[in-house]
Order: sequence, then C-alpha cells, then structure tokens
Amino acid sequence: MSYCHFFQTLHDETHPIGKLGRGTHYSVLRAPVWHDEFLNRIDRCAFLDFAVIWDEDHDDRVIDAVMMLYVGGLLSPVRYIGERKGTLTILLASDLKSDWDPEKLQQYRDDISDMCQCLEDPWTAHVAGVGEDGHSIIHASPDKVALYLKNIDMLWQLGVGPRSQTS
Repeated sequence: MSYCHFFQTLHDETHPIGKLGRGTHYSVLRAPVWHDEFLNRIDRCAFLDFAVIWDEDHDDRVIDAVMMLYVGGLLSPVRYIGERKGTLTILLASDLKSDWDPEKLQQYRDDISDMCQCLEDPWTAHVAGVGEDGHSIIHASPDKVALYLKNIDMLWQLGVGPRSQTS
C-alpha cells in the first residue's frame, strides 16, 4: 500500500500480527531527506528508512503527522513513530538522542508538540530514545517492546545511512 506519494513503502503489515500489545503491527517507509540525523543540511539527497508502529485500529492519520514532520524538515531523526490513545510517540535512535545537546533536543520536542497541535485532530506528543522506558508506542512490557523494536531495526537497518545515499 502507498500511504503518501513522498514515501516508498518497503514493508506493510495491514492488520495485527501475533499477540504483542493491542494488535501491534508495523510498516517500514522510505523518504528522501536533505538533513542528516542531527538535522544538519546535507549536500546530496539521502534516504531515511523509518517504521510506523500501528495498533489495532491502524489509524493512518499518523501519516498526516509524518507528512508534517517531513515538510517541516523534522523527519530525519525518527526511527519509529506511532499513535496510541491520542499520543503521537516518536522514538529517536538512542545514541542520537544522547548526542544532541539538551537545548536542541528540547527545541525538537517543542517543534513536534507545535506540529501535533496543527493536525486536524490534535494529539499530544512524546519524543524519546528507542531504549528508554516510559513511552507508550506499544501497550506491552518495556522489555518486549524493546525486543520488538530491535528486531525491526535488525531487519531493516532504520535511519539515514550511507548505504542509501544517491551517488
């Protein structure tokens, strides 16, 4: 399925798979980007691979949020994004989040929160690192969520990487 003309769908689960959370399943999308993972402008277009984590209702309004992040130049740091119970959760690579200075990270969080208020149905936003507890991208124990996300990353090598830059 194609969710948006700007993104290529690399993998798409359209309904719940297994018994994790409340109907958890995922899609992997690829987008051309002009910023690296630290939001620095890059000379050549690269490609970002990221995962959308769906719950049982497969609420594709999350794609509207992804699109707003994309046109706002805020998508490059994202590894996982999902909506559950009115909260948009954005998970950044753990090392990326720890390498950002606190002011830049807070500005990013503020930009995401502002963007979420511009959606047709406003959501609250939560930005965290992949390995952090306390996010609700999936309704399951933190160790199971961490393993699930690691498996997705192992399969798809999410992020902006030299492997996907154009020559």
